[in-house]
Amino acid sequence: MAPGIAIISRTCRLLSLLTLRKLSLPGQIRCFHINVVLCTKRNDDINIINAALQPKGLRLQKEVVKKLCSNSSPADTLQTIFDRANYFQSLGIPSTVMNKVFAAWPLILITDMNEIIERVQFWGEELLDMDWFRATTAKFPRFLAYDISTNIQPKIKYLEDYFNDQVVINQIIRKYPYFLISRISTIQERVNCIANIVTDRSDVFTLIRRQPRLLYGTSSAFVMKAAWLQNMGFDRHEIVNLLLRYPSIFVTSLPKLEAKLDWLVEAGYGNGNPRRALWINPPCLGYTVKSMKTKFHLMRDHLKIDIEQIRNCPSALGYSTKRLRHRIAYLKHLDIWEGPMQPSLGTFITKSDQDFCALIAKRPYQEYMDFIQDTPLHPIAGPDCKSSKGNLDNGIME
Repeated sequence: MAPGIAIISRTCRLLSLLTLRKLSLPGQIRCFHINVVLCTKRNDDINIINAALQPKGLRLQKEVVKKLCSNSSPADTLQTIFDRANYFQSLGIPSTVMNKVFAAWPLILITDMNEIIERVQFWGEELLDMDWFRATTAKFPRFLAYDISTNIQPKIKYLEDYFNDQVVINQIIRKYPYFLISRISTIQERVNCIANIVTDRSDVFTLIRRQPRLLYGTSSAFVMKAAWLQNMGFDRHEIVNLLLRYPSIFVTSLPKLEAKLDWLVEAGYGNGNPRRALWINPPCLGYTVKSMKTKFHLMRDHLKIDIEQIRNCPSALGYSTKRLRHRIAYLKHLDIWEGPMQPSLGTFITKSDQDFCALIAKRPYQEYMDFIQDTPLHPIAGPDCKSSKGNLDNGIME
């Protein structure tokens, strides 16, 4: 007898002895022994199946094996699992992802193989591609649980009919497919709610194309954010303008939006006026307060950039710190960072490296690349951390 099974057997015998003292009727004792035998057999099946799956790197949860074995023998159950595992392996899906799929959607182990193949072919060949399918399956293990003809296709058709652009709809799905788990009526409600706020259908399409997560938001949240913007004095036209510049306003929680705007006002952006601070650069609401504080501290206290320049260029809060430090170091190296030739912050952060070299530094691009290669950046202590490592890189988006 295998060690694991022997332990289960001894445990069940001990349990039997302890429980028999409390049972008086012969029927109770007989039923108890039947349950112990069934319990031992189920555990034997679980151990046998998982032992057979181990060489493939697979392991099923106990409850999943119990359900499978209740309808078929361990041998048939193993064959069913192997059929699906071999198929997924042929698609290039690793065992770690298979374990996630089997845990998140156990019914895949009893779903007809032809149906599974049909779903894989739809996502990996007809609509998108296999690389996308593999990556999405790893992130969203229940992805194959949804029937194509009755569940997925009606939602896609609704969006294609509404926006009349199949190519962009496919791009939206590629970027954020998770909204497709919602009911079609819920998706319609979200689209209609956004349409009521921005009115123009082309604007609705632009917003969803730029931020597909809107299809997974809630209508009540959309209405709440629109009311928040109205309370700050923005009219409908201005609200649409803000959303087109930064549609993620509608999928960020209101407390987070308020905390970010409060910090921007406290730091002096928009001359301390919330409405102006938001209007100047709404994408600032996409960065964490911690990230913005750190960038502000770097520019003001370490790079010694004029405070008014910092406040007049809120987009710098999302700029790559590494690139910013390299560019300033290079301008200092050329002796044009300080004095009358000093460029404004907004002038040189909006340009590509090639344009920065040609228009600001007025030096060859390769010379700048060589300077970067030969000039290491030393860690800088931030206001909320001991060093800049992992904290002063690119803007941290939420």
